[in-house]
Amino acid sequence: MSNSFIKNTIMTLTRQISGILLGLLASIIIARSLGPEGNGLYQLIVLLPTTLMTLLNFGVGTSSVYYVGKNKYEVKDIIKTNTASGIVLSLVSIIIGFVVVMFFSDKFFAGVPQDYLYIILMIMPLLMLNEFYLVIFQGVQDFKSYNSLALLRQLAALISLVLFIFILQIGLAGTVIAFTIGVITQFAVTLFLFKKSLKTNLLAGNISKDYFKDSFSFGFKAHFSNVLSFINYRADIYLISMFLNPASVGLYGVAVSIAERLWIVSQSISSVLYPVISSSNDIESKNKLTSIISRNVLFFSILGGIVFYFVSDLIFRILFGAAYDESSDILKMLLPGIILFSVDRILSNDLAGRGKPELNMYTSIFTVVSNIILNFVLIPKIGIAGAAVSTSVTYSLSTIIKIVLYKRETGVAYSKLVLLQKEDIALFKQLINKAVKRK
Repeated sequence: MSNSFIKNTIMTLTRQISGILLGLLASIIIARSLGPEGNGLYQLIVLLPTTLMTLLNFGVGTSSVYYVGKNKYEVKDIIKTNTASGIVLSLVSIIIGFVVVMFFSDKFFAGVPQDYLYIILMIMPLLMLNEFYLVIFQGVQDFKSYNSLALLRQLAALISLVLFIFILQIGLAGTVIAFTIGVITQFAVTLFLFKKSLKTNLLAGNISKDYFKDSFSFGFKAHFSNVLSFINYRADIYLISMFLNPASVGLYGVAVSIAERLWIVSQSISSVLYPVISSSNDIESKNKLTSIISRNVLFFSILGGIVFYFVSDLIFRILFGAAYDESSDILKMLLPGIILFSVDRILSNDLAGRGKPELNMYTSIFTVVSNIILNFVLIPKIGIAGAAVSTSVTYSLSTIIKIVLYKRETGVAYSKLVLLQKEDIALFKQLINKAVKRK
């Protein structure tokens, strides 16, 4: 494992921890200020543009990381082409969003004022371009800029949230404005970093027809998988809104946001792993790197899950208040799937980096269908607990299938992917001994 990989992973992990703290503070402010119902309304409002972006980005971001890593096209041409793609796709997203709000808001966004939904659609161009620009820094492995941008967006949103909620006291509208300010801040700083770090700007370079074709050809396979994964992540929110009410969305959303913090390590490592795998031709090294990461991520996720289980009641009572007591039970139901899915994230990025995104797609098709069926069956019967059970089961299924596919693709033994090896334990002992000696 190279020093640069470790350095970039630690840098990304540090940003993830900082981001979690900022995100958690924002979640607490929103949850306590608006209550379960208001919190649910906010989540449904911001879910509309993020869903459209996920459904309609066509894998351009994933392709950008892959082709930047391969050095097939100039970075300035990729940026220019991504800009054109982003503008066109965001305009399509706005049109589709308006249609959805006009004809289906009562079904999927019950209780949400339509004005909020129309207004939030206006940030689609910046949201899409932020996605297409951020991955450029990931592709060139400039993780300092990559992490700074993600963190600045959260920081700007949090500062704005404090202003609008506590000082101006404008409630739900304030949360939506704060979200928008975060998106605008990320876009502005991205343009600055293009000039400072990459020595380019939006006017430089040319729109590349070849890259455009390649990005959509490669990206579509990854995109379909990402869309299915997103549906797997968020179908439960829409279905809870359809069968229950915004307050239930608020209770469930808080539980999910806390449970997904267990992915902090896998998210950090997978962000660094993808461009590394994409740019490497040494199959043995790639296999070894991913297997080491997979089993260690699983080990630490299990430890973290045990801690979450026993402290969840205290966490929700102290941070969110008695109104969110039910969220603690939901978190406990989510934990098995969340823990196992940390491995899925690692293997998915490895397979995508090898140019095999279709394997992720096949897995996602099965798990999404299973998730939706389970949600339709369980939510009407047992409420938000049904959504939690559905999610946990399908996350677990996805991970098991992904491990089997990865083994068939690479030949790496199952034990090396999920069980700690002697060298891991020896490394842990070495690190502990060093820490003790320093004291």
